[in-house]
Amino acid sequence: MTFLSIVLFTLLTAGPPDAAASRLLDGFESRLVRDPSDLHVAAEYRQLVIEAGRYDRSIRLFERLAKDPRGGANRFVNLALANVDKVPVSGSVRRALLGREALDALNRAIALEPTDLAYLIRGLVNLYYDQFVFHRTDKGVADLEMARRLAATHPQIPYAPRILVALGDGYWRLNQHDKARTMWREGLGASAAVELFRVRLDARDEQIPDIIERALDAGVRVDTTLRELFPDLTRTASKTTVP
Repeated sequence: MTFLSIVLFTLLTAGPPDAAASRLLDGFESRLVRDPSDLHVAAEYRQLVIEAGRYDRSIRLFERLAKDPRGGANRFVNLALANVDKVPVSGSVRRALLGREALDALNRAIALEPTDLAYLIRGLVNLYYDQFVFHRTDKGVADLEMARRLAATHPQIPYAPRILVALGDGYWRLNQHDKARTMWREGLGASAAVELFRVRLDARDEQIPDIIERALDAGVRVDTTLRELFPDLTRTASKTTVP
C-alpha cells in the first residue's frame, strides 16, 4: 500500500467524508507551498481534487503558487494541468476559457524552461481546440514536433507514445495522412502501448476521423497524472484515459 493509500484510508475513516477530504487536501497543499516545483505531489493532489470535485480550489492554489519563483517552470505546468482537469465537467464556453488559461500557463513555463513535457502538454491542449473554429491544429503539431525533437535526446522517455499518437492525430487533421501513418508506425515499433497505434493503422481512412474525435473529446477525462514519470502514483482518479 502506498503512502497516499494509507493516508487516504486513515482520513476517510476518521470522520465525515467532506471534512476528511478537506484535511487530506490541506496536507497536500502544505507540501506544495513548501515546494511549488514538485510535479509528483501536485499530480497526487490533483487526483484527489478530481475525486472531490474541488477544481476551483486547485486552480486558486496553483494560481497563487505561480507567483512563487521557487517553483520554476513546473509551477506553470501544474497550473496548466489544474485548468485541464476542470475541462470535462465544464460547458463549452468555460472549456474554451480553461484552455486559454492552460495555454497561457504553458507559454510561461516554456519561456522559463523549454522542456519536452511542456511542449507535449501545450501541443495536446492546442489539438483539443476544434480546427475549424480556433485553427490551432497546426500550432499543436508544431509543439509536438518540438517535444519529439527534445525527447530524442533521451529516447527512453516514458511519455514518448503520447507524443507520437498525438502527432499522428494532428497530421491527419491537417490532411497529411502519410506523415500521420509514419508517426503511428514509429510508435508501433517502439512502444509497449501498441493498441493506441494499431487501432489507427488498422482502420480504414473513413474510420480514422472518428477515432481521432473520440481521442480528442473534451468531455472525456484525460489522464493528467504524469503517471509515466511517476508509476508509483495511486490511481485515485479512476476514470482517466490516455489520448
